[in-house]
Amino acid sequence: MRKIKLILTVFTVSASLFSQSLNNKSVSSVTYIGNESFSNAKLIKFSELKPPSILLFSSTSFDRRLLKLDAIALKNFYQSEGFLETIVQDSFSVNGDEVDIFFIVNEGKRYYLNNVIINGLESLEEKFVLSTLGLIKNKPYNPVKINTNLFLVDEAFQEEGKLFARYDIQQEIRDSVLITLNIEEGQNIYIENSWVSETDLIDSIYVRKEFAFKKGDLFRKSLMDKTKRTLLQAGFFSSVSIITHPIKDQDSLINIEVKIREFQNRGVQDLDIGYEDIEYVPGVKSLVGVGGSIRWTDRMIFGTKNRFDATGSVVIPSEEGFIFPRFSFDTKFSNQRPFSLKLPTQIKIFYQQFKNFGDENGPYVRRFGLQYSNIFRWNKQRSFFDIGFRFELFDESDEFQDQIEQRKFKIHLHQDNRDNPMNPTKGNVLVFQLDAYGGPLGGNRSYTKYDLDFRQYASFLKNVTIAGRINAGTITGWSSDYDQYETILFEKFYLGGSNTLRAWKPLQFMTLKNNQGLEYPLGKTAKILMNWEIRFPLFWKLGGVLFYDGGFIADKLESIKKENIEWNRGLGLTFSLPFGPIRIDYAESLKDPSIKQFHFGFLYSF
Repeated sequence: MRKIKLILTVFTVSASLFSQSLNNKSVSSVTYIGNESFSNAKLIKFSELKPPSILLFSSTSFDRRLLKLDAIALKNFYQSEGFLETIVQDSFSVNGDEVDIFFIVNEGKRYYLNNVIINGLESLEEKFVLSTLGLIKNKPYNPVKINTNLFLVDEAFQEEGKLFARYDIQQEIRDSVLITLNIEEGQNIYIENSWVSETDLIDSIYVRKEFAFKKGDLFRKSLMDKTKRTLLQAGFFSSVSIITHPIKDQDSLINIEVKIREFQNRGVQDLDIGYEDIEYVPGVKSLVGVGGSIRWTDRMIFGTKNRFDATGSVVIPSEEGFIFPRFSFDTKFSNQRPFSLKLPTQIKIFYQQFKNFGDENGPYVRRFGLQYSNIFRWNKQRSFFDIGFRFELFDESDEFQDQIEQRKFKIHLHQDNRDNPMNPTKGNVLVFQLDAYGGPLGGNRSYTKYDLDFRQYASFLKNVTIAGRINAGTITGWSSDYDQYETILFEKFYLGGSNTLRAWKPLQFMTLKNNQGLEYPLGKTAKILMNWEIRFPLFWKLGGVLFYDGGFIADKLESIKKENIEWNRGLGLTFSLPFGPIRIDYAESLKDPSIKQFHFGFLYSF
């Protein structure tokens, strides 16, 4: 017995060491044998283990578990194309540090769908059920789609009040396939009673006000989803579950339990030190600096339903002319349902202290004020509509007699349809901002600022993303008298920096010299900006970016012509971190190669 145990131990250790040694080898080639119906290029899409190519920019480490999963994925693909009897065998050979992979495919016969018989269907259209399950006559039979999409049919029944629908799918396979789908829809289900469970700090009455259903309503899945979404958006609950309870001897009535889990009611402190993006121009993070911030958050301050956030930070910009520390402190109070109204509200009190651009010997500028916002969010909290007011004051010293007072009304729309906000590969973003200063609100200045930004992402090749942005803005009602405050406020449009035109220094696409010969950033009241990028992986966590930036600023939007647009080209190196990539970009002007710049930034430029 001891010899047997010793042999098993040696075998296990040897197998483990052999498996580990294989993990250090790279895939050299993938060969398909017996694939008559589909090309190698088609089949390789279903494999995680791929040979190196110029489009992947990296090699793939061999893994035996992935090899088995690739064989299963290949078989599932064949079955989805009507090859119900397909057999896939995998093997490999090792040549030094490289592995050659082989998939031997016995396709078998391809089956087509001859006819579909549906019994018992009343609440849904037959066309919807057939298309959802992929049941198309005289087309290859796809049992995989039936299994993966049956839940969509069930959700459609739930939307019609058929909570307990049952399905029986029978397939008769001969030369072709005959499908019989028997459906028992059951009765319409209505809501009887409902209650809230596991509440501690939040009164159940508050929770019930967010219910999208009431007693006597027909059960609909959309009402349940809306209830969960609304409760989670309130910010007090870490999870929400809706549980249905059948009622004894009642086939058409159910009770609903809304089970919630509250966030812990305690303040949370965060301390961050490192590089930070700086929003020097409103809405544009053009600078990078070194600093730190401390934040305290309480979801239910003083036991109320108000969320409290306080953040203090010190950042030192790295760019010439901005090098003095910037101090800021923000305090925010927010409530998703003030006075039981469905009107998400946020009140923010802020204070900033910084040096005027290039004024090393001058006093610090103090900026403080109050902001009121109603912010409506959707699409997983990534899209929002923000409407509100902002009142702020600026001063430079006790001797500075003319305080700058700004009051504005704002409307901001942010529609985010990207698949991933940190590393998008498809989708788009639309941003519209309207800021109306002065007018009926008063203040030192009266003008209106418009900004429209559209971004599109597409991935035509795996791991390679093409990204584009078009941004335009204009300011109406601007007076030349307002320019005296511009080196403090930076309310005009500026270009240059890691997120706009990367061949120029931050905000210094256009500059103006003062009497002492110092160059100041020069802003205009109209802007056009375009950015185009190709993003791809290199190896490990490193990636590359090839980009073109184009743009121009002028006094009027209509005066910007095609020939005015200044272009730069460049390349970047990215390093992936859990919170997103960091990057180093190099760019040079197409018109004047002597204009060139390196930039360091967080996340992608757009």
